[in-house]
Amino acid sequence: MKKFVFLLTLAAAWGAGISAQNLVPACGTSFQDQLQFEERLLRNVERAESGQGVSDRGAIQYVPVHFHLVGDANSNGKVKEYKVLDQLCGLNAAYAPMDIRFYLSPHPVNNTLFNYAINSTNVYSNQTSWFTMDVNRHPNAMNIYIVEQAATTNDNPPGVVTLAYYSPSRDWVVSRKDQINGQPNNSTLPHEVGHFFSLQHTFYGWESDPFDSDDAGWPKAPATSPDGVPTERVNGTNCNNAGDKICDTPPDYNFGLISSTCTYSSGAQDPLGTVVDPQENNMMGYFETCSNYVFSQSQQNAILSDRNSVYRNYLDNNFSPAATEITVPTNLLVSPASAQTVPYYDEVTVEWNAVPGATYYLLELDIVNAYSTPYSQSFVVKNATSKLLTTLLPNRTYYWRVRPFNEYYTCTEARQRTFKTTSTSAIRDIAGLSAWQISPNPLRNGAGATVLVNAEKGFDAAIRVYDMAGRVVFQQTEATFAAGETRVELPLTGLENGMYFVILQNQEGQSVRKLSVLR
Repeated sequence: MKKFVFLLTLAAAWGAGISAQNLVPACGTSFQDQLQFEERLLRNVERAESGQGVSDRGAIQYVPVHFHLVGDANSNGKVKEYKVLDQLCGLNAAYAPMDIRFYLSPHPVNNTLFNYAINSTNVYSNQTSWFTMDVNRHPNAMNIYIVEQAATTNDNPPGVVTLAYYSPSRDWVVSRKDQINGQPNNSTLPHEVGHFFSLQHTFYGWESDPFDSDDAGWPKAPATSPDGVPTERVNGTNCNNAGDKICDTPPDYNFGLISSTCTYSSGAQDPLGTVVDPQENNMMGYFETCSNYVFSQSQQNAILSDRNSVYRNYLDNNFSPAATEITVPTNLLVSPASAQTVPYYDEVTVEWNAVPGATYYLLELDIVNAYSTPYSQSFVVKNATSKLLTTLLPNRTYYWRVRPFNEYYTCTEARQRTFKTTSTSAIRDIAGLSAWQISPNPLRNGAGATVLVNAEKGFDAAIRVYDMAGRVVFQQTEATFAAGETRVELPLTGLENGMYFVILQNQEGQSVRKLSVLR
């Protein structure tokens, strides 16, 4: 029964919000998972000790990352982008001593910064649909799937929840969305990325049963751990083949799992009778409430060796950041003015100033300033400073904020304002217009589009095409539509993948259709 009890005290630093759910948090990278990459770890340690693989230490190593924001079958439950930006900032802080910098890498197929395409309960809740995950993976980046429940094949007792795990067979990381929060000292993702770069738990071999006073022979530990790994000695004489195989991390027999603080003083001894003093704040351990989690020097060297190994050649390293830092001006937001009442609820353009170094802007809107209601909307806008909004509610106060960032630097703050919508719609009927459509739709392979209009009586109107950032990408200011059917060809061959709005407009009113472009 002991292994069922010890899980009740796992580190709170791992599980922000978990304790409130009365669930026991655990790392899902099992003993058997770590055994799969042990040979790689040993090669990395050997190369590091011989000076190979880390010879360029001090030079920045950029690591591309692609986050998959997974939803259920109805596309609900995806983690918020701002939390991913915060978490990437925290991940970079954890790996800064190694001069490793993680950056957001757009997917090479659809060029999206984040992947929103996985809407599957069998990924969101249990990751049994490996095929769906595989076809969406980025081929040249570290893939991180953010889900509701991180599920592994570990034989965990009831009430135990896996916060995150690294799958060595699939070479990806999966994390619960409540662990992607950027909170200070949140070690969950840095810990799993440590596994990605071949590190084992500091207590490797004691995964299933930490050593404590209930064990036979206490306080002297047995020569072999419960999982069959040689028990590491304090004097370091067997550090190359015992425990985590890292010689500058002292022995740890999973003491953190049975401790509620960042201090161990229970007096356990190694097999030679020497009192064990673990490194409580090691990133690959399980101690909680430590003020700062770190990797040891040899762990850092092993990570760098793995990053520079043939095994990691697929990580594209040809990246130069747009800026190392972004300063967000206080006058970032332009319009609407603070607390302004906009004339229409279904046609609102928000604008902001361009920020040096920023290539993306995260725009968020909601009816509360927590940006957490079902009415919240978010848009990642690239190289643009405005957005046309057509799906807001009437008679509401909206909070909106903009956060500039680039692929690497995400440690920025947002500027916020409010505006109010009225009950007035911007959409007015065009006299004489009966029906119209765009063909083909979706528009594929760079083909042109045709506007097909059926009119009861003739009218003149402008035709404008807007992208999702609210920019005009095509316009024909004068088009004549006779009674009956009229066809107008639109030369839209240069449009990128995405959704667009096609608007017919004259002094009497306007009508809008959506156009999808698939190249």
